[in-house]
Amino acid sequence: MADLSLMTSFWLIALVLGAGASAFVLLPLFLQRAGYLEDREGINVGLYEERLSELESQYAEGELTEADFTLLRTELQQNLLSDTGDERAKLVASASIGKLPMALAMLVPVFAFFAYADLGLSWGALTDLEISQELKSDEPHGDGIELSTLDKLAESMNQQPDNHEGLYMVAQSYMKLSEYEKAAVAFDKLFSIYPGDAGLASYIAESLFLADERKITPRVEAAIQKTLALNPHDITMLEIKGMDAFVKGDLEMALEYFSKGLVTAEGRRAESIKQAIERIEPQLGETPSSGRVIQVLVEVAESVKVDSTSAVFIFAKALSGPPMPLAVQRLKVAGLPTLVKLDESMAMMKGMGLANFDQVQVVARISSSGIANASPDDYEAKSGTIDLTATVPVIKLKIEKKIRDQ
Repeated sequence: MADLSLMTSFWLIALVLGAGASAFVLLPLFLQRAGYLEDREGINVGLYEERLSELESQYAEGELTEADFTLLRTELQQNLLSDTGDERAKLVASASIGKLPMALAMLVPVFAFFAYADLGLSWGALTDLEISQELKSDEPHGDGIELSTLDKLAESMNQQPDNHEGLYMVAQSYMKLSEYEKAAVAFDKLFSIYPGDAGLASYIAESLFLADERKITPRVEAAIQKTLALNPHDITMLEIKGMDAFVKGDLEMALEYFSKGLVTAEGRRAESIKQAIERIEPQLGETPSSGRVIQVLVEVAESVKVDSTSAVFIFAKALSGPPMPLAVQRLKVAGLPTLVKLDESMAMMKGMGLANFDQVQVVARISSSGIANASPDDYEAKSGTIDLTATVPVIKLKIEKKIRDQ
């Protein structure tokens, strides 16, 4: 019943629009033809009366004899009749020429039906309307029906190369139906139009990965590398590489990929990656830390231009207390981004660790001198206040400004 109502509404609207299109062509033609003769005859009569008035003035002033006046008036009347007859003849002749635009105007609705209906060129208006309504419907569909609908819409996209939104909808819908190979093809068409779009590149790689039974085949690897070249922090790609490394037993590479992914991950996804990291670390021989622990994700902005061997100090200090770090780690810029752990075992002296202060701050600093003492030219990032009496989430620090610019 809904489909019948939809079709009826479509054809009623199409009929009104078709009639309007035809009227747009025919109405000026009729108006022009109706007013043309009247305008021309009015001009001719006006000229006749003006010339007759001049002849009468000349006759009254004695410039013309009665015979000359009569002759010229007769000629003027004959010219008026002749001009009017010529205009009527032209109008009649133009009537046959006007049949062509009239015929073309009447063919506008016919052509529209042929162009957009399934019987003709299938440019998509009616077909897309039906398909979009089916896709948006909340009623349950069988997989075969919905897949068939998507295939029809995908085929219609070949006739609409500029309909990028429609093609994106097709690709996403194929993903939902687990038609990963078809999704990859659709995303690839869009990527050929937007070759610098990292999101589309990611979708292609993910589709191929799922199509190849979650294995990194040569084509999947090539797609992943292309995506990471456009966006080195693409979480999906880093997760795929991390899982693949974990399955192959390369725990160090798995930890590296997951740590990079955790830099930009948020919410549940960040928690999932964090859990994966916590599973890997014990297998690398790292014993879980006892007591208070602060996990810090440290990355450096692309705008920071320093030597890759420059020292990076990550440390926690008490908000109210001695300036001495409560826990500290030293890395190199080349090792960023990475996940760093600060715990009670890193205290520089007894009674001056994370166990002894509840309110702390974490600092990540790239040292220009190679020593821990701060310099105005050092790049540095600081956290807000961290309450160690509560659950502490992963702290994210991005080093991007010099100390003197903060």
